[in-house]
Amino acid sequence: MKNRRSTAPLFPAALLLLLSAASFAQSTSGVTGGTTANPTAASSASLIADAVSDGSRLQPAWLIKPRISLTETLTDNVNIGLGATGSQKQSDQITQIAPGIRIEAKTARLKGYFDYTANQSYYLQHSDYGRTQNALNTFSTLEAIDNWLFVDVSGMIAQQSISAFGPQSTSTTSINSNSTETSTYRVSPYIRGQIGGAAEYQLRYNASTTRADTALASNVDLSQWTGQLRGSTPFQKLKWTVDGNQQSTEYSSGRKTDADLLRAIGTYSVLPDFRVSLSGGREANNYASAEQESHNTHGFGFDWTPTERTKLSMFKEKRFFGDGHNFSFSHRFPLSSISYTDTKDVSVLPNQFATVNAETLYSDFYNRFYEDPNFRPDIKGPQRDAFVRNMLAGLNQYNIGFLSSRATLQRRQQLALALTGTRNTLTLLANRSESQSLLAAADINIHDDLSNNSLIQQRGLSLNLSHRLSEVSTLNALVSRQESIGSGGTTDLKTTTTLYQLGFSTKLGAKTTGVVNARRSVSASNTSPYSENAVIGSVNFVY
Repeated sequence: MKNRRSTAPLFPAALLLLLSAASFAQSTSGVTGGTTANPTAASSASLIADAVSDGSRLQPAWLIKPRISLTETLTDNVNIGLGATGSQKQSDQITQIAPGIRIEAKTARLKGYFDYTANQSYYLQHSDYGRTQNALNTFSTLEAIDNWLFVDVSGMIAQQSISAFGPQSTSTTSINSNSTETSTYRVSPYIRGQIGGAAEYQLRYNASTTRADTALASNVDLSQWTGQLRGSTPFQKLKWTVDGNQQSTEYSSGRKTDADLLRAIGTYSVLPDFRVSLSGGREANNYASAEQESHNTHGFGFDWTPTERTKLSMFKEKRFFGDGHNFSFSHRFPLSSISYTDTKDVSVLPNQFATVNAETLYSDFYNRFYEDPNFRPDIKGPQRDAFVRNMLAGLNQYNIGFLSSRATLQRRQQLALALTGTRNTLTLLANRSESQSLLAAADINIHDDLSNNSLIQQRGLSLNLSHRLSEVSTLNALVSRQESIGSGGTTDLKTTTTLYQLGFSTKLGAKTTGVVNARRSVSASNTSPYSENAVIGSVNFVY
């Protein structure tokens, strides 16, 4: 673990090159998506390339915001894996330098975002433990050929717990052998169009790779083909869809799995904003056996969109494992938003990113400050990036999840709630998951939490209150709790980690923000309990 250097930064560099190439191709193509491209050359300022109009004002097609932060942490227990007793605690002072960049693209051909941070940590008492941690969250869609060929690219790098029952880190500065860096990258080209005006088609190929910086977890490579054909009938309100899915998953430790699914779906619009659906099909896979096993499937559901701010959908289906479902609800009020999802399905990738993605909340608040100049007028220009990051700090300090090396049956429930007022902002994230192995018998090559527990339940809750003290200063209070329970093994396991954090942030300049946080973490566990107290100060500069 000491002085380990990751190769993950190579991917952000490659993606930046891809984005630059796409921008260059667009600016030299002359015509993009039926619209004449702006011939103005790109500059090195934050606002570059051309601009597009939303009918009320100009918005940048490209937005580039570099940033850098310097953080000092004083902790009374840097090595949380050693336990909570006073004689085992090790205090330390950690210096972190974290350059980062956020790129947002809203052009005729390319839309997406790229957010990357390289966090370099230096330890005063554990000088041989200096390390670089990467954080990446990116997604983009490129329209390669007008209205026909598209390419999706996504990636994520984060720190993840190897086991749900080992020490759970509430900070990236903690020395913890149960934490590792994981990365998932995905490239997905697809085509879509019409067949004689009677039906629409889409054919997509997904290729993803998941890597963990530890030998205790399996690497996962996934190859998937999906296809869809949909059309209308002589009955105006009745539509039909045929879906196909072929997927192969290879684990570096564990066996390869294959799954095929073909279903037909009929949809009837009862009202313009309400439709019901029925499905029937057949699937085959080798999750629970060495050979492919086939099963019939059938299901029903509905979609309701009463307004453009409100969406509600539900689909329940009889599958080979029992009943699967997909339920989602979202609504945006003028100064608040709520979203909830509940799914039960097979997962072939490790659930290292099983939390509500803070990117959703970040984008919501970030865009709100940009689009409504009367809402929080004290947040201007680059300050909004630092303000939103500090406001959401700690909401996903650690991910609920663990590294698995097999196909699992998972139920995930996720709730995100944000309430905003003149001076106060309340943000709530809640997560719940249940994981079960789909293997019929134990595989001696697989060693993860599901090797010793037939059922793993996890729950997470984060609540953050942000209060504006003045035009330049904000107070944040955070309470976060994570619980993991393992049952069905020789010994039931349980780990509960609670985080309390109080923070103060203020503007130090037009582009500079200062933050001071006090943190207390308490972990109750029958394997590795600990407690930690820390004071953190940071200076953040957004160009």
